[in-house]
Amino acid sequence: MPKAFSTFHNLLLTLLILTFSVNVSDAIIFSWKDESGITHFTDNSEKIPTKYRDRKIEGLRIIKEAISKESSISNSKMNLPETRLNHLQEYKVPLISTNSGNFIVDATLNGKVKVKLMLDTGASLMSLSPEVCRKLGIKETSNLPAIQMQTANGISQNKLIALDKVKIGDAEVDLVEASIGKKMLGIGGLLGMSFLSNFRMEINNTESELILKPLAKPGEQVWGGKPAFWWKSKFKYYNSQINGYKLKAMHTKTLSNQESEAVTKVVRFYEGLHKKLTRRASFFGLPKI
Repeated sequence: MPKAFSTFHNLLLTLLILTFSVNVSDAIIFSWKDESGITHFTDNSEKIPTKYRDRKIEGLRIIKEAISKESSISNSKMNLPETRLNHLQEYKVPLISTNSGNFIVDATLNGKVKVKLMLDTGASLMSLSPEVCRKLGIKETSNLPAIQMQTANGISQNKLIALDKVKIGDAEVDLVEASIGKKMLGIGGLLGMSFLSNFRMEINNTESELILKPLAKPGEQVWGGKPAFWWKSKFKYYNSQINGYKLKAMHTKTLSNQESEAVTKVVRFYEGLHKKLTRRASFFGLPKI
């Protein structure tokens, strides 16, 4: 074999081995449970504490995930980080019990405004007081869209807003739909399902903790930390709101100009959310669903 060809052959073989090694490394996640019973996940073996690095130690396990060819190509083309690790995380958020039997959580809105919210699984949307909205730079003006909502005090007309980020504990959700409600004594609003539906939720009364578990199952493909059914349901919800209010405007001839304008604002609000969700889906390489 000619020396030049032999050198080229060895170089090509080395490159193939390195490529294969990267793929195998990307497909492995390490998990271990510490003395406090907290489960940790990492895709970097160097981050595992020394005493847990021995695979014979009980508690350390290795999760191997087969990455499809299509997924690998998509991620490499878009230069996106592997996102499967994110959906394995479980969050425990401290709860503050009240005399009325409700729970309060500390939240951070749009990365800057800290507020106490009451946990309310019966509320379809988050609700914020006018005072909290002013701190966020949001004024309750006639330019905001408004919809009828069923509240504890009956049906009311509430303004709609969209929060860039909502964080409780270490759990953070982007693009959260909310309404502007009335002032509530001692709290800044309600933490409703527009945030909570991004997780599987449990309440540990003994430890006074809200446990937020991932929607995806271990090994399930995710985009931006969310499985395909989450994306599908989110798009379906926005489309139903857009089409529903458009039909209302078309088929209700008794609408005044003011009422028609109000419905148009709601349509534009959900169209805006749909566009933002579409951009996020494109960024994370979500295929058509």
